[in-house]
Amino acid sequence: MGLTPEARKIGRRNFLKAAGGASALAALGTTAIVRGPKRGGPVRAALIGYGKQGRLLHSCIDPSVMTIAAIADIRPRATAAPDVDADLPWYQDWRRMLQQERLEAVIVATPLWTHAEIAIACLEARKHVLCETAMAMNATECTGMLEASERNQRLLVIGYQHRFHSTYLSAYQNIVEEGLLGEVYSIEAAWHSYTSGRLQASPDAPPFDPRPWGYASADDLLNWRLFHRHSNGLMSERGSEIISLTSWYLNSRPTAVQAHGGIYSYKDGRDVNDHVFATLEYPNGRTTTLSLIQSNGFEGSYTQFMGTSGTLIIGNDEALFFTEDNSRPTKLEPAYLRGKHTVLDASASRTQEAANHSSLVQAGNGGNGMEAYRQEVSAFCGSIRTGARMVNLAQHASEVVQACSAVCESIRQGKRVTVGARAGSGQPVASLALNMRSEICMT
Repeated sequence: MGLTPEARKIGRRNFLKAAGGASALAALGTTAIVRGPKRGGPVRAALIGYGKQGRLLHSCIDPSVMTIAAIADIRPRATAAPDVDADLPWYQDWRRMLQQERLEAVIVATPLWTHAEIAIACLEARKHVLCETAMAMNATECTGMLEASERNQRLLVIGYQHRFHSTYLSAYQNIVEEGLLGEVYSIEAAWHSYTSGRLQASPDAPPFDPRPWGYASADDLLNWRLFHRHSNGLMSERGSEIISLTSWYLNSRPTAVQAHGGIYSYKDGRDVNDHVFATLEYPNGRTTTLSLIQSNGFEGSYTQFMGTSGTLIIGNDEALFFTEDNSRPTKLEPAYLRGKHTVLDASASRTQEAANHSSLVQAGNGGNGMEAYRQEVSAFCGSIRTGARMVNLAQHASEVVQACSAVCESIRQGKRVTVGARAGSGQPVASLALNMRSEICMT
């Protein structure tokens, strides 16, 4: 994606012209959801898992819509969060927390392999659940979660924050839905990084034995993403977000995949691939090419929607839009040095470059990316309190898991694989909120 600084300026200007009229609140739709609870007060919730993502979610919670009443993490407080409020109850056993604490909802931010067990138990205990991505390890676990949500009439929301991000919402409502891209047949997506993903424990960290909780060692717990017994690797950790986005914008889901990959860069004991390349087929001839690599970070992370009328690029902390004009097609030409060799047009780092422009076009975890987490939690709480409908992310998330599983299976078999049928059955989970009003206040 070799865009010059000038091309990026044009792309930003086009994006702001097309999408600048939509605010984050307008894009989110129902004002009651964004404002969060009033009647009934903040939702009383617990946070299960206090790693990086758990701490991030905790920091983004608006106290006017949610109160964290307890935290559960298998590590002792002194190991996981020595600075957390000493008056906040801390449990190593989340089951004990469910029994002893008066809760309405639970946020699950634990390693992937535990999502289904924890979410189902919380739903069976009649708690609403907001679970981080990916939803679960496989379609069977997703089905169990969906059925538990329906059986207990409790919300199950999966944390695809881009659904609550002003940039992605504005692009969808003002560019995709308005037909400014025309017919989209080709999508190019990448997550490229020059990091191993392996974490190192602090040398002064207190000793902790995680074996009773299913981890062979402290390193096994710290680097759970690197092992198939705890994770599905890059497809779950990075690819699921991309497939969720492309399926949303295409209003469809993948039907088949062809993929390959392997452990090429890091021979460090991991058993999940550090390179994944996949072609995902969508109905009506649409195709997404996906590249996830850990050997080069030059291109960063982006998704490029190429339509007959325009091109939309979201990623690398920016959003760009280019139009197709047959009389004057958009093209990027290399510069030449002495008429023979191409040269690079250097620019400031992408994050710093984007920082000088409207926050609407900054699509990273900073800026309004943090606000997306806040809006997600507010929408979750607003739906609990008011019965307002929420985006049905659970059914969507189960379909993303099926697509990710198909990619992994295609790599294993070395051939094209058809994506499975829908997980779960019955009415959409999102509609269940309409039937909950009499059950909101806990006794």
